[in-house]
Amino acid sequence: MHNNTINIGVVAEVAEGLQQYREQVVFVGGAVISLYTDDPAADEIRPTKDIDFTVNIVDVGEFHKTIEELGKLGFQPDPFGTSICSYTYNNYPVDIIPAEDSAFGSTNRWYKIGFEDLWKVNVKDQEIYILSAPCFLATKFEAFNSRGKDYRTSHDIEDIIYIIDNRITIVDEIAKSDERILEFIKAEFQKIIDKGILEELLVTHIHPLIIDERIHIVKEKISSIMNA
Repeated sequence: MHNNTINIGVVAEVAEGLQQYREQVVFVGGAVISLYTDDPAADEIRPTKDIDFTVNIVDVGEFHKTIEELGKLGFQPDPFGTSICSYTYNNYPVDIIPAEDSAFGSTNRWYKIGFEDLWKVNVKDQEIYILSAPCFLATKFEAFNSRGKDYRTSHDIEDIIYIIDNRITIVDEIAKSDERILEFIKAEFQKIIDKGILEELLVTHIHPLIIDERIHIVKEKISSIMNA
């Protein structure tokens, strides 16, 4: 079974489990990567069963109440989780993240901005919300910066390059995105260019069987983004 089928199957199962709360959440993270792919020649994605979604609730009391209600639906705190946001649903790891920093912990600053322009998609007969593709890339750069990992081994950078490579419309979408998102993405790519590691990252994160035909396409897309 292909990884994208596995990932989307888990997303659909979690979405169904949310029941009436599905309209209040936005699915983020690596499990929804394939939902941003529109290139028929797209390479296989990395497998993940971790499901992340953010909730647009600022009030701590309201957020806590929502968490309690989700508990009745089977979303339980994960005793082996890495943060206060770690839960499980049908044995799948689920992170329930507030859209803004709160008593429940810090969050990705682009989530709140992302709520201003959400995309609705259908996943195995379940309608869910996801961030726009440009905003999703911004969250990935932000996550990489907070984790401080090596560009060459980062799954966040891998996901960014995957979407740049496999979403045909990404350049135009970034160019037309919120100016805050556009400038942030350009600044992050500029860091990579200034470090002189762009070529190395593309070779690292694009599958070796297709690198010769894809690397020039991705470099051209990044160049177009920088000139947007």
